[in-house]
Amino acid sequence: MSNHISAKFFGFVYAQLSDEEFLSVIPGLKKNLRRYFPRNDVPTINGVQVRVSDSGVATLPAKEVQRELHMVDANGMWGMKIGNTGVSFSTANYISYEEAIEYIQEILTVIVETVGIYHFSRVSLRNINIFNPSPSDGNVFEDIEHGDYWGTQDFVSTLSGGFLCKGASTRHNYFSSNYRTQVQIASGVVFKGQSHIPQEEWDIWRMRGGVPVQTDVDTKLLVDISGTRFEAPIDDPEQQHNLSDYSWEAVKQSFDELHGVVNSVYSDITTKD
Repeated sequence: MSNHISAKFFGFVYAQLSDEEFLSVIPGLKKNLRRYFPRNDVPTINGVQVRVSDSGVATLPAKEVQRELHMVDANGMWGMKIGNTGVSFSTANYISYEEAIEYIQEILTVIVETVGIYHFSRVSLRNINIFNPSPSDGNVFEDIEHGDYWGTQDFVSTLSGGFLCKGASTRHNYFSSNYRTQVQIASGVVFKGQSHIPQEEWDIWRMRGGVPVQTDVDTKLLVDISGTRFEAPIDDPEQQHNLSDYSWEAVKQSFDELHGVVNSVYSDITTKD
């Protein structure tokens, strides 16, 4: 199977800390994570409000501002953002899932002990995939099962049974029948001079040394496959805010299940060797 992952993201959401509590643990996080992430910044960010409805999971701007701890390792491969509700990891290039999850376990152990995390609500996994155009036809892309793929998802067999689909055009949301797993597939074209990195991640890439842009060909196809595994069904108002007790075994199980789905979707989209 071909590999076109240009950036990977992992997310872990825990029970919310107050702003005061989070600010108080930042010095400890800097100290305890310094051996892994020697570069750090604490920017002020705009708050967001998460709303769950039949049409999907949406984030809306909020009036209040929050602080985050942004950290990058010595060679720029790993980046991390820690806030009062969770932590997100990013890799600047491809890394195997097995290697990544082993590293995340090591880092989360430090964060859990420093912050005092006892519950979590969801994990997420996101792969940004980039495909080159065919030399013979600029509207066809290499290693795509359907070379003229433009968001058509009828052939994604992984999600054809047991998942509900919402969306249109080049972005689709799929929900498992128990509403505990969500997969979003989005596609678009990256033109020369544009970046494939989501804009909300540019601060971390600037700490790495700069936001990469497309330079070698006029257009490339971007396929963004992201998944979220919730600890409670998000369509049930009485349960959707329930949390699970934290243990690495429980977190890894959720990551493993999500990785299986996301990896299978990628396999459906791409050509077989």
